[in-house]
Amino acid sequence: MKDIYLVSYSVKGIKTLDKLISLQFYKKTISKNPDTQEYNIKGIYGMNGSGKSGIITSVEILRNIIVDPGYLNNPVVQKNLDAMINKRTKELFIEADYMVKAGEEIKLFRYSVTLSKNNLGKYVISHECLSTKKAISKSEFDETVFEVSDGEIVSVYEGKEKDKFVESILNKTMNLLTTASMSALFYEKFIKSNNMQKEKNILWAYITFLYVLGEKIHVYLDDSDNHRKNFLEIYDDCINVINIIGNIVPQEMYKHFEKTVNKLFEFLHIFKTDLQGIEIDRKEDHELWVCDLVMCYESYKIHAEFESTGIKKLIKLFAYLKEMVQGGIVFIDEFDSNLHDVYLCALLEYLMEYGEGQLCFTTHNVGPMDVLKQHKKSIDFLSENHRIYPWTTNGNYSPSKLYRNGMIEGSPFNVDSIDFIGVFGTGEVDE
Repeated sequence: MKDIYLVSYSVKGIKTLDKLISLQFYKKTISKNPDTQEYNIKGIYGMNGSGKSGIITSVEILRNIIVDPGYLNNPVVQKNLDAMINKRTKELFIEADYMVKAGEEIKLFRYSVTLSKNNLGKYVISHECLSTKKAISKSEFDETVFEVSDGEIVSVYEGKEKDKFVESILNKTMNLLTTASMSALFYEKFIKSNNMQKEKNILWAYITFLYVLGEKIHVYLDDSDNHRKNFLEIYDDCINVINIIGNIVPQEMYKHFEKTVNKLFEFLHIFKTDLQGIEIDRKEDHELWVCDLVMCYESYKIHAEFESTGIKKLIKLFAYLKEMVQGGIVFIDEFDSNLHDVYLCALLEYLMEYGEGQLCFTTHNVGPMDVLKQHKKSIDFLSENHRIYPWTTNGNYSPSKLYRNGMIEGSPFNVDSIDFIGVFGTGEVDE
């Protein structure tokens, strides 16, 4: 396994999800040398409106809470949260279990966070907790790293004796823990500011692991949803996402951008063999370059914005897929939209075999099911009543055939052609 691996993810209170939804990315029993390669891909299937996109959106919210100390102070974020947090629950609860390989030992951590409105109508962190245990242990999480309630630290790991570092954390996070998470403040107050202590203790390491988890998470959200688009724009630059037009590149980073575009060409050439290269149309803006992509074919050139929707989708996905291959934890909403079934299956087969990270995606396309079923815990069905039904091998049955025929529990396809007669008529001319 890589140094950090997501074991499970739970959420309640996003969009239509008013019940706890839990995704499992690994088996219950963890050995001393866990083989995570067999569990590195998960596809989430569900009918329209079942809550698939809500799950992916919540992952990005978690990511931003962990790493960005100014996230909840952003008025745009507050507006979006107000629109997306479920009106029945009135709060958003997220919990993630993850493994960390630290030397010879593997630790299992559980991080949970709850967002709710304060008396000013602003969403704040009302509760936050990080706990841990040995990964091979079957006991509950019995060691609290820190717990924060309504901005007050109610528990913090102190080791054998309280040291100055704990006191420093208490002082530097005072009155800030409702609008920023412990890990985000830790990064800002201790690491980014170079306020480093000579000898790192266990508390230092455990909070750092949480921050690194946030840094490893990358979420692609379909920008057809305005709420999600605003979230995406907040951290696009963290993983060198290539835009179709208007890439803002610092001049000192231009060579790196060129190399990334060259790799993008190699990627796209697999799908479009007649593509001969990608040129960069750049315009200077003070110390920046504003760069567009120009697709080069044998007899003509075309700006990438006029390419097919499928190629534009691949351009957007390139950075996220690259992160997964290199060990990132990647979530993609509507992976199949505008992508041919053959392309999608080929990509999944490659990522299952060679990807060193994790990929979780939502899709409506049943084609990849027979690829996914080769791995364990790779298919989850989200029902209309917001319950997860994991696929379990059942002889030689094909999950795609069972799904199409409405034989998967919680996924009844009860629509028949005659149901449309009342809407569109029978085809006869109206008198």
